[in-house]
Amino acid sequence: MSKKSQLLDTLVDHCISRDGAGLDIYIFDNDLVKQLSNPIGFRNHNDATHIDTKETRSQRMVEEGFSIVHLGAKYANGKRQVARHALIRSEEVFHEFEEIEKVERILYEPGPLDEINTSESNILSLTFNHGIINRLLYPNDLRALPSIYMSHRTRFNPKHRIGSIELDSGEIQAEVDMTVEHRGKVTVFEGKNWKKNRNNFAVYQLFMPYRYYMMKRERGEIDIENINCCYVVRQQVTTKEERGSNLDIYLYTFDDPEDMLSIRLLDSIRYELRKA
Repeated sequence: MSKKSQLLDTLVDHCISRDGAGLDIYIFDNDLVKQLSNPIGFRNHNDATHIDTKETRSQRMVEEGFSIVHLGAKYANGKRQVARHALIRSEEVFHEFEEIEKVERILYEPGPLDEINTSESNILSLTFNHGIINRLLYPNDLRALPSIYMSHRTRFNPKHRIGSIELDSGEIQAEVDMTVEHRGKVTVFEGKNWKKNRNNFAVYQLFMPYRYYMMKRERGEIDIENINCCYVVRQQVTTKEERGSNLDIYLYTFDDPEDMLSIRLLDSIRYELRKA
């Protein structure tokens, strides 16, 4: 068992012992994470609550049906307090990738930097540079020139919930991998490399950037028509016969902009990029 899993198991038992068994939500903060980490020897405290698939949960989390959500930090007397998180008794914060039925093969001339690394930013650069975004988002206008906004982090209070579970959230840090905008239509992107048996993802990866822009629209700070979300999974292909990448692309929206569980698939497709 890894030290991170040991820490998460200890965290589950500590919260249940502290608050009592059978609750739907257990709140804890980063100070508690550090306190429990020291005897175990787990040093990467910031990574302790980062769980982006069902399979990366610890044994005790699985037994209790727990997932972790981020509540952020509140302010008291003008000072930012310690960031908080919650164990919630729900697995619905993870979304299973839908089966892809549409496949399109594209012969292309690779750029010299296409395969230079496998970073998330490189995945999205590949998607943009070879016209995949236009094919997906603007099929009737392949010559569209969307504006592109690269990775950034921001802090905001999302004021959201998870189904019927109301969250007492504070200021949360959200990471936006990439955003594109064309004629008032905004799409936020998350890029990941393919991994065997990774069949789901943490919904907050899409919801938080979506919620960030949606709240700005609601307050009249930005003039946009709508917002959707795109998850891109890249699998490199390096066989004797073929070289290139498979890009599995899933386009989502949220039917209720305050509810993380209202995610809904709009479209999905696999683009098979092959060297011409």
